[in-house]
Amino acid sequence: MEIKMIDKNKDKYPLFTVIIPVKNRAKYLYHTLRTCMMQNYDNLEIIVSDDGSTDNTRDVVEDASRIDSRIRYLSQGAGVGMRENFELVLRQVKPGFVIALGGDDGLLPDGIKGMQDILYDTGMDLLAWPAPLYSYPNVTGPNGQLVIYHKRGIKIVDSHEFLNRQAKNLHYLSDIESPMFYVKGVASTKLIDRVRNRTPDGRFYSCPTPDGYSGIVLAGEVPQYTFSGKPFSIFGMSPTSQGLGYLSNDEEAKKGSETFFRDVSLKSMHPELASQPYSPLITLMTVDYLLTARDLPGWNGSFQPINYREVLLKGLKELAHGLYGEERICRELKILNEIAEKHGFGEFFRGKVLRAKRYRKRTPFEGNGINTDGFLLDGKAYNLCNIFDASHAAKNIYQVYSDLKPSSLVNIISKSLLYRFRALRKGSLFPPDSEWGRNSSEIRQISSSLKREE
Repeated sequence: MEIKMIDKNKDKYPLFTVIIPVKNRAKYLYHTLRTCMMQNYDNLEIIVSDDGSTDNTRDVVEDASRIDSRIRYLSQGAGVGMRENFELVLRQVKPGFVIALGGDDGLLPDGIKGMQDILYDTGMDLLAWPAPLYSYPNVTGPNGQLVIYHKRGIKIVDSHEFLNRQAKNLHYLSDIESPMFYVKGVASTKLIDRVRNRTPDGRFYSCPTPDGYSGIVLAGEVPQYTFSGKPFSIFGMSPTSQGLGYLSNDEEAKKGSETFFRDVSLKSMHPELASQPYSPLITLMTVDYLLTARDLPGWNGSFQPINYREVLLKGLKELAHGLYGEERICRELKILNEIAEKHGFGEFFRGKVLRAKRYRKRTPFEGNGINTDGFLLDGKAYNLCNIFDASHAAKNIYQVYSDLKPSSLVNIISKSLLYRFRALRKGSLFPPDSEWGRNSSEIRQISSSLKREE
């Protein structure tokens, strides 16, 4: 694969580091690294941190590093767990900017250069964007699917408004303006260090899971940050995705989930969540992130008080969506009940549980479609077989959509109509000032004689 470089003088551009904490994802990591290798940015380091993989992860990374010297393999030994893997590899990052990818995610073509351009133009230390989502075949459907948000332009986000929105909606995952530097954002290492200096143990990650926490805690470190409607990276969803494994009810997925729960069991949720063990409910994760960040000494973020009645109702609604199996629902209900008891809503919550109705299990939308948020494209129809294919498609499709602004559409239509009108305009076949026009009488005589011969 050809590696493009934009400049030999590394001091001219800040260092960007892509960290990829991974375990047993070699099949998908291969394509993730391909999206990193195509970046046209010289001052870039890609660190793959292997948490005791038993597949050929190391071979995949070392093969890639022989082609692209920006790639580095780091082994954490015999499995330290996801949270610790994130923390350890983050400590390897040198001053500059950092973005984290999972082993099945990717960067869009020219993604790093695009980040650098906006950060330079705005002078900000934190940038977010609406990352597209690619589902590998046989994950949400047999053909795979690419989802692209239809957002345009650049805006400055008020951090206080973002945090208040999180405290109200209690769903960090659905907020496309979240500046988490896991796939959908990039952060200055100055902000990372600022958070570390607020924790007693010098760690950045203070919650059981590392993704959404980074967006909330970093938003509180700055009064504003930049949001770009143009994406620079892409989420991947493969059969190895942890969240997907928890929703699956087959035995293999359950084993994987139990391993994950053991890894995060040493870190319980916030005391206001009754110090319960980690829960995959988005509602509870969002609250845990907000409260943990709030308690950091000197943290500058603020948000409205948490409404625990709403927390319980939204948590129960998540369980009613038909995505969880019976065993998993029981586990989460016990956690929610402990939280309800702590805040004096025990009887209220149990009454809601008894009256709750479970929705019929939803089947994912397949094929091409459009909704209020974006476009959905059938992977098979567009020959999207992996995250590398999807990254190219996402960039090209977004570019086409971005060009089709109302003003652009008016201009395109106007030019097309003008061209058509000119083509239909009637006039003399031979302009008077042309040689044929000056001899038009002779031409008419020739034409008349031809007709008589016919």
